[in-house]
Amino acid sequence: MPKEKPILVTGKSYYAWRFKEHTKTKHDMLQCYLEKWFIILGKYHPVNYFDCFGGCGAYTSDGIVFEPGSPILAAQAWLNKGNKANELRMICIEKKLGNLDNLKKVFADYLPNLKTPYFIQDDFDHSVNAILDDIDKSDMVLAPSFFFVDPFGFTLKYSTIKRIMSVEKSEVFLNFMYDAVQRHLTNPIVENCMDELFGCEQWRDIGECSPDKKEQAIIGLYRDQLKEAAQFVMPFRVCYPDRNRTIYYLIHLTNRLEGATIMKSCVAETNNGVLSYLGKQKDQSTFFETSSYKEEDLRTLLIELLSLRAMTFNEIVAQLIDSTPYLEKDIRTVLKLLRNEGLVSKTAVSSKRDSAIIDDDILTLIG
Repeated sequence: MPKEKPILVTGKSYYAWRFKEHTKTKHDMLQCYLEKWFIILGKYHPVNYFDCFGGCGAYTSDGIVFEPGSPILAAQAWLNKGNKANELRMICIEKKLGNLDNLKKVFADYLPNLKTPYFIQDDFDHSVNAILDDIDKSDMVLAPSFFFVDPFGFTLKYSTIKRIMSVEKSEVFLNFMYDAVQRHLTNPIVENCMDELFGCEQWRDIGECSPDKKEQAIIGLYRDQLKEAAQFVMPFRVCYPDRNRTIYYLIHLTNRLEGATIMKSCVAETNNGVLSYLGKQKDQSTFFETSSYKEEDLRTLLIELLSLRAMTFNEIVAQLIDSTPYLEKDIRTVLKLLRNEGLVSKTAVSSKRDSAIIDDDILTLIG
């Protein structure tokens, strides 16, 4: 929980937490993605949004202007872009009763006409597994679901994240509290907690890494574990606004290529083209670095891929989207350049215009 005391909102019956700059970035990324996700997944089906650590519902940076928290932002995204012929089911999970009561008041103030969300006072891990157990027992099918998992610590269980991702059309956007993890890596008191977080015991070996290699070792191991649960796993680095240090990684898990490409674009869109939030450290490297790619590097990579076999555009994007710094639009741009230079040919399958390269269009290396 934040160290600062709750701040009473003037003229309201609820309080707010202190708003940090990196929290705003996180919320911008979430809202950007949800507006697109609701359009696509909510077109023909009801959808579920799980805010797994609902918090108190409101923030402020100066005690004067107040901003809604992630559950309210998700509801606003639905009202902005969702298909009202279908239904949004919002499930807000919060362990502390005081925060949950406050969240209810914020909802009533900001969105009085919204259908009341399902409010659950419980631990995230217990409540989500109980919901999934009930669905399994009843042979029901869970509607497309988005889980925002944003804890204050690192008491997450890998088994629960993996179970969520085993459900068709489910996605997870989680906060991996890197700074807290690395500080407790050699603390014997939290060994069981670390085992549950990583879903393995290999994290113990990282304690022997040199400081300059520890961060990539930690996030690399966690990402490798998550790749056992989801096809696409993308970590985005978030730094302290005023310190040369990573505070956490926001990690998106999805089994949909479209979801991976959209989330990556949203991160770049909300961070001025950079695939991370670096605070004042504009020259720091990241997991993906930036989307301002070197054209020659991407050219070389694409030629190497296509030298193995002809591939559809979607196959190429799936190969690169969660392991390189390139956006879908970057890949398309360079493929068009290679085609114009006579190095790559296109067999139209999905596209109707000769200049377009999309979806199942087949790209072949010439010569």
